[in-house]
Amino acid sequence: STGERPVLLQHSREGVELNIRGRGGDFSAAGAGEGDTQCPPPDDGSPPTSSPSFLSSSASLRKMAEKPAGPAPNGKPVLQKPPGYRDPAAPAPAGPPRPPHRKQPLPPSFRPGAANPKHYRRRRRRACCRRLCCWLCLILLIVFFVLALVGALSYLWFQPKLPSFHLQSIQTPLFNVTSKLDGSFVDARTVVRLQVSNPNSKIRFSFAPSEARVAVPGDDDDAGDVPLGTATAPGLDLGRKNSTVLRFEARAKGVMVDDGLGARLAVRLRSKTLRLAVEVRTRVALAVGGKRTGKVPVRVVCGGLPLKQLDGGASPKCTINVLKW
Repeated sequence: STGERPVLLQHSREGVELNIRGRGGDFSAAGAGEGDTQCPPPDDGSPPTSSPSFLSSSASLRKMAEKPAGPAPNGKPVLQKPPGYRDPAAPAPAGPPRPPHRKQPLPPSFRPGAANPKHYRRRRRRACCRRLCCWLCLILLIVFFVLALVGALSYLWFQPKLPSFHLQSIQTPLFNVTSKLDGSFVDARTVVRLQVSNPNSKIRFSFAPSEARVAVPGDDDDAGDVPLGTATAPGLDLGRKNSTVLRFEARAKGVMVDDGLGARLAVRLRSKTLRLAVEVRTRVALAVGGKRTGKVPVRVVCGGLPLKQLDGGASPKCTINVLKW
């Protein structure tokens, strides 16, 4: 209404100051105590009065002034910190040391042998077998490598060579072909000389007793070989860079052949075109120093030349087959 006056409130730490401005003038009231308010007299000359409503309003204004300040002037609400929030810049509270971190146990499905103990034991056995096989293969490989290395070094050092056999001579003091009613029969005596040489300078050879077989090899027109007997020779030791002669004397009596073959053999013997073959079987061992290896079988095949060439001084080399009996 027109009779009301605006009231202005100013507060500070010391008290509350009221400024009332109206038509006739303005007055102020400053309170330093709890409820004491003094109002200046109005300008119109009326005596000062103290209204209870004015005092109650001033007390309420004082209480409002004593309240803390509200939200920020820009009107944004203040965010509240969540429960359990801890300022990282705040110093750590003093207290007992934190216990060490304990490792979480693995679930049963990840534990070896926890899900299926039998399967786990079976897997362990297979793993052990695989490791054993790997170790055995490795050991065998190492042994094979060592043996190969030793063999290569031994070969380079000793340079071993096989003994050589040469057919020195074949003599037939007796060779008769007799024709009878029931067939033709051959009686023969053959003397064979076989030269054996050792070309090694660091290895010796030891020969077991040898056995020689003499025969007439069959041609295309003949049915097969005609045996002329067997003979033996004693064993011997052949030194380094040495040679010797083995002598065999084979005898055959009453060897039955067909009439055509008997006639051809008689003609070839008179013309010195008869061919004889000698096969010698023996066993040979190597000797180095005071040590000797085991004996291995050896088969020597000689012949193929006619008697005319052998009588002329030819000495054909024989073929040696080792480990072929």
